[in-house]
Amino acid sequence: MVGAQPEPEPQQPRALRRTTPSPQSQRLAPAERRELLIDAAEQTFAARGYTQAGLAEVATLAGVSKTLLYHYFPDGRPELYSQVMERLVDQLAEVLADAVRAPTSLAERLSGLAAGLLGWFEDHPDAYRLLILEPWGAGDAGVVGQAMAVRARLAGEINRLLAPAGQPLAATMAGGAAALGVLLHLSELRMAGQLGRDEAVDAAQRFIAAGLTSLDLL
Repeated sequence: MVGAQPEPEPQQPRALRRTTPSPQSQRLAPAERRELLIDAAEQTFAARGYTQAGLAEVATLAGVSKTLLYHYFPDGRPELYSQVMERLVDQLAEVLADAVRAPTSLAERLSGLAAGLLGWFEDHPDAYRLLILEPWGAGDAGVVGQAMAVRARLAGEINRLLAPAGQPLAATMAGGAAALGVLLHLSELRMAGQLGRDEAVDAAQRFIAAGLTSLDLL
């Protein structure tokens, strides 16, 4: 199982692109407005990091007042960040679920799951920081708890792949958590340019298969 994730590197400020292009877009249904605010929050958190992102900046980016922002998210920054995380993990969990449901052999589904997670983080590098690295330095118990829930949900998708082996729940959960740790570490190496995509997928498949086999999960 992979050790603790490294502390996030200092985030360099970058230019933010306003989410709303014109005043005409101000009349929105509440659900659309909420999504717009989460869009702006995701962009701001990705650019500034949790501790440096200001709610005034999120509001400006979304083209609304700070008062309206608090109307939708009364708990402010922690609530907004949790919503960003929830939306991102929904997208990634669906990728993993598709791999688990594929009508192929267990080995092929495991390979597809590894390729899906590695590829998704490669295509969404900000998501890796927002879901995996940034929460641990947030200094907010709610955000840290959400990060733990993210890992549990992703490991749960892997557990669904392993459950048919019929091993005790503890062994299945340990296997899923270990496999997720390997995939996250390889994702980091891949995004750092230290591994090619095919190399990362092959390493993931070999390492995870060996570990799961030792637990009689494959």
